[in-house]
Order: sequence, then structure tokens, then C-alpha cells
Amino acid sequence: MTRSRLADVLLGVLATLLVTLPLADLFAPTGAWARPSLLLVALVALTGLGLRALTTVRPLVVAGQLLVLLEGTALLHGRGHLWAGVVPTTDTGAAFGVLLTDAYTSIVSYSAPVPAGRGAVLGISLLVGLTGLLVDAVAVTYRSPALAGIPLLTAFLSAATNTTAGLASWLVVPPALAWLALVGRQGVGALRSWGGTASAGDQRTTDPAGSFATVGRVVGVVALAAAVVVPGLVPHLPTTFVADGLARGNGGSGGGGAVRLSTSVDIARDLAQRSTDPVLVYRTSDPRPQPLRVGLLDTYEGGQWTASRDATFVPLDGRLPGSDAVPAVERTTERIEVSRSTVGLPQVALPENAVGTPFAPGSWQVTASGLVQLTRPTSQYTVEYVSLQPEPGQFAGSVDPSGPLADDLAVDAAAGSEVRALLDRITAPGDTPLETAVKIQDHLRGPGYTYSEDLVDETADGRRPEEPLVRFLETRTGYCVQFSSAMIMMARAAGIPARMAVGFLPGSLNGEERVITAEDAHAWPELYFPDLGWMRFEPTPGVRSGLAPAYAVAPAEDTGTETSSPEPTASATPTDPTRPEGDVTADNQPDVTVTPTTTATDVVRDHLGTVLGVLGVLLLAALTPLGAWLARRRARRDARDDARRVEAEWQSLLSRLGDIGLVPGDGATPRQASRQIGRAAYLSPDENAALTRVVDTLEQARYARPGAPLPDVADDAHTVWRAALGRRRRLDQARALLLPAEGRRHWTGLFRRSSPTSVEDDSEQRTPVG
Repeated sequence: MTRSRLADVLLGVLATLLVTLPLADLFAPTGAWARPSLLLVALVALTGLGLRALTTVRPLVVAGQLLVLLEGTALLHGRGHLWAGVVPTTDTGAAFGVLLTDAYTSIVSYSAPVPAGRGAVLGISLLVGLTGLLVDAVAVTYRSPALAGIPLLTAFLSAATNTTAGLASWLVVPPALAWLALVGRQGVGALRSWGGTASAGDQRTTDPAGSFATVGRVVGVVALAAAVVVPGLVPHLPTTFVADGLARGNGGSGGGGAVRLSTSVDIARDLAQRSTDPVLVYRTSDPRPQPLRVGLLDTYEGGQWTASRDATFVPLDGRLPGSDAVPAVERTTERIEVSRSTVGLPQVALPENAVGTPFAPGSWQVTASGLVQLTRPTSQYTVEYVSLQPEPGQFAGSVDPSGPLADDLAVDAAAGSEVRALLDRITAPGDTPLETAVKIQDHLRGPGYTYSEDLVDETADGRRPEEPLVRFLETRTGYCVQFSSAMIMMARAAGIPARMAVGFLPGSLNGEERVITAEDAHAWPELYFPDLGWMRFEPTPGVRSGLAPAYAVAPAEDTGTETSSPEPTASATPTDPTRPEGDVTADNQPDVTVTPTTTATDVVRDHLGTVLGVLGVLLLAALTPLGAWLARRRARRDARDDARRVEAEWQSLLSRLGDIGLVPGDGATPRQASRQIGRAAYLSPDENAALTRVVDTLEQARYARPGAPLPDVADDAHTVWRAALGRRRRLDQARALLLPAEGRRHWTGLFRRSSPTSVEDDSEQRTPVG
């Protein structure tokens, strides 16, 4: 086993796997790519062990490992593209090319973590396997473990430089220790090969490696500790990125990164951010602004939507395609003026039916589905668009099921029976296409369905996969993606082509402008009608999406087929079968029972226990926030000078930030703490300036001449706190507001001071010494 060098092989495998740890933050779920990566690294290592035991020809060993790596990759990821199920062919290479292209598209389109689809899993496991091969070849076969640090560092930096924050030490130290162990084993082996030295007074020899190994271990540990500790003591440089996409596309959550929406998973992530940072700022002439579209998805598989029409072209006339509606359809022309856009290439936020030439020649293209894409970044643009006001009769007509729109009529096989059964319940055989679409939309917007932000959060965090359509129809709980998917499938089952659009809701008014943030990400269905083209509908409940389009609102008298008869009331008079219907006279009019008016006092008296219980719960809920307010008020009142008052404001700010999980590192100076807080809280420049003023004043309070006047930093501290709080999840916000640590400490301290033992102890502690 001398040539096999088992210990070195195991250290190489360990180092290879440890440098992949940062990938856990970039691709989810981790198990999808970690298991095949581990298998390929182990396969390469075992092959090297066997070949080195058989031959001393080093290139032959490396070539054998490479062949085994490729065969293992083919068996893991190339099923269905292997000759006889074993041998890779050119078809295998073509399939891998498609998968790797999909992986690249995901990486440059998603913000971290990227869903680990087949392409991503193939790419990661192959790269990790190649890293393992290089480490084994350099460190073990060619016996140069120091040089093995190059592929290890390359693999580590590929992941580490695409994270949005500094790496924890537990991600840095283990791979460094594994590599140092490899280098140390080589040094010890080299020393021992020199032979021993004679001991004084006898013929025995001593091993020179022991003392050198001890010194080497000490130097290595000290150097590693310095590499971890020193960066925490010196100013941090801005983060840089090696690759586009991944954590660089941070959803606009304060880092200034571009926002890209490609699939429903992206929408969940952006909705869950609750970000207030602008993605788009614009003005519009439309009194009823419509959502702005950035993507079109037409293929549904396994709970996720993708786009199948990737071909692009530039119209010969150099103008945006506009509307496909026939001339008879009434229309108006509206305009939007975008003054700021951080939507990432190639996407651009546009209303439907955009016309004209708003972009420079050569900077845009159109996909086969009619989606406009940019080839050069454009942060400001003005575009006109056609707003259609069709009549109900213009929605008529059918589409050839075998024509160009056949793919837009495909119904998910797994949910086909449930979709058609529900469609039959809510529609009637003679319904027109518009009536069918409106009934589907109104059914999904009805009280039987619930819009869930909890499901958004769980999907964004990777704790729940994208809700399959069958599951949504059972639970009747979801967010915009599930509601749109259900309507699309029911429309397709009814013979109406349908697809999903992704983009942003119109945003909120800010003066004369509208501001769109990442949490305005939205998905909606578009249905095709021969005389109109693609038309937007809105099945997501109004609590999220607002009003449906005017043409998609059913007349008041149309209640659909799922109606319920009113229950007879106790005061109703039975109908006389002998009397003609509608023959109402003074003698046969039903008796009307007058119900006495119920006052608020009556309600309180009848439900006194419930009212007192609710008031008690509200009082208990208010105790802790009240204690926090009292603690801050007392700290300001007891401050003997401006310096004590500033110190109290700083400690209060740190406590409140700690309530939402923003805790500076142990031993951090105020200046270091402010930088950590600014990054973690995604503070804007103005908010960062407020935090800087607080820290500057704090440093003056600590180090300036005693008694010097200092400005009041209460307003700046409050600005920082409200900004940081507003960017946390609503659950974190509620916990911070209802259970602040300052309030808990206030009441705990008050109870301790009120107890006799505590009073005695306190008096003893306050007794001056000497």
C-alpha cells in the first residue's frame, strides 16, 4: 500500500468535499447535488488507489481516473442516452450540453439559492469530481500536495466569491486544515527519508521529523488563526463577484443587484423578501395601470413553469409588435415613462401590447412568443402601449387544437382528472369562451380559496417544494403561481389556449410616480382569443392582486352555476299553492317581524366575559412594549450628561436591533458594528448616514473632554431602527415589537428590586467601599 498512500487519499477526499461547503448557500436543496458529488469523488479516489497499486506510470493512473469519472457521470446523469444503458455516445454529449446550458441559464437568471435542477446537479457534481481528480493526481500520484492547494482554492473561491456576506469561520478553517495536513505529511515523509541522526553517547538514531513536525503544526495553526482573526480587525473591502447571477442577483434587497424573474420559484423568493427597495420607478397616463410583464412561461412540469420558445428575432420594421387584436376592437393608447429600472438583462418590464421604438436599434429583440428582451442595459425608457376595451362578442371563436398553439392547450397529466372535474362543476355546456374564463376566474377569487404568505415564505426558504396543482386544488391555499396555474389548466381543458406571464403589479403611488419593489413580483394567466390575441385575467384573490380587468368582470346578474338557495327564515310565510304567484294583496302580505335594535351596550353586557378576556390579552401583550418604553425613558432621565445620554441611546439601539437578529460580532468596536449592521440591514445611503452620525457622536461621548455638549442622536437612532425593522419578515417584526428585550429586562429588574432579598443585596452593593 506504499504507492496507494491511503492516508493521503482520504485527506484529499476530505479537503475536496470541505471546499464545496459554501455551495450549500448557492444551490438548494443541498442533498440533490451533494450525494452525486460525494459518489464521484469517492469513485475517483478508489480508482486511484487501485491503479497506483498496479502501476507506477503516473499519466496512466490519471487517465484511468478520468475515464472512470466520465463513465460514472454518464451512469448518474445520462440515463436514456447510453448505448446498451452503459456506454456513452454522442447522444450523451448532446444531452449533457442541453443540461449544462439549462444550468448556465439558471445561474445567470436566479438569485441564490438556485434550484438544483438536473442541469445544475450535473454541472456541480462533474466539477466537484474533476476537483477531486486534480487533488488526488497532484497530491498523491505526483506527490506535490502543496500544489493541490490551487484546485482546492479555485473550487472554494468559485462558491465563496458569489455569496452576499462574509463566510463563517467553520466554512474556511476545515478545508484549510485538511490541506495543511496533506502538506505536513509530505514534509514529514521527506524529512524521514534523509535518515536519522546519532544520539550523543550511543549508536541509536533519532527521528528528525518530530521536532520539525511540531514546529510546522504550530506555524500552520498560527497562520490559519491569523487568516481568520485579522480580517475581523481591519476594514473590509467591498465584496466582488467572479460570476454573474447567483447571490449577485439579490432581488433588489438593498444591495443594488438586478432583479430577474424566470420561474415561480423566483416569484416566491421575491415575495418573501418583503423588500422596500425600488425595482422600477415610473409615471403612467393610464388611470387604471396594469401589471408590467417581464417573462412568459408555457410549459408546466413537476409543479414548475418554464419557457419553451427561446428563438428570438428583430422585427423588420424595427418596431415593437403591439396588439394582435382585429381593427374593430375599441382601444386607447397609453404611455409609461420609466425613470429607474434595476430589472436584470435580458428582461425588461413592459405593459402588454407595447408599440413604437422606445429602445435604441440593436439593443432589443423579440422571442417567438412575443416577449421583448434587451441585449444592452437600459435604466430609463418611455413606451406607448395599446389598452384594449373589447366587447363580450369579440371573445368568440375557437382555436385549432393541432395548430401553432397546440402546446398552449396541453393539460398537466397528473392533475387532468381533477382539473376537468372542477371545470365541469363551475361551467355549463353552452358557455361562451369569455363566460368560461370569467367563471374560472371568479371561482378561484371566491371565498373558498385563501392567499397564503406562509406558503410563500416556506417555498422561498426551500422548506416546501413548489405546490403541485393537485395539492393546491385539495387545500385551496396558495399564492399567485398556484392560482394562475389552476386557471391556465382549466382554460386549456376548455379549449382556450393559456400561458403564464410573470412580472410586477403596478406598485404604489409616491407623489406623481409609481414605485415597484421586489415584493410586487406577480404571476397571472394570459388566455388567447382569435380576434383579440392574448388577454390578461386575474384569478389571484383581490387581497393580493386588486381588481380583475374590466372585461373579465361578470355581469351582476350572472352568478354562475354554483349557486346556493337562501335558507327560509323563521318569519317567512309559506306560499299558498292555490294563489297565483305574484298576487300580493293587503290580506295575503306576509307578516313582518320587527327586530329590536341591538346597542353596543347590549353587546358588551351579553359578552362581558369575552370582552374582558380580549382586554386582558391586549393588556398582557402591551406590557413588554410598555416596559421597553419606560426603560428608554428612564435611561434618558437618569443620564447625568450628554455623554451618558448618547451611550444610553446606543445601547438601546443595539438591544432593539438584537430583537430582529442583527447582532454585531463579539468584541466589535462601534465603527465595526455599524458596518456590520449597515450590510445586514440593507440600509440606504441616507439611513447609513444616520447610523454614522450616531457612531460619530458615540465616539465623541467616549473620548472627548468630559462635559462637552453633544447633539441628540435619538432621531437618527430611531431612523436606523425603523429602517432595519421594515426589512425583516413580518413575524420577526411582530416579535420585536411585542417582546422587546428592553421590556423584559425592565420588568425583571423591577420585580427583583421589589423583593426584600434583592433590596438588601442591592443596598449592600451600593454601600461605598472604605
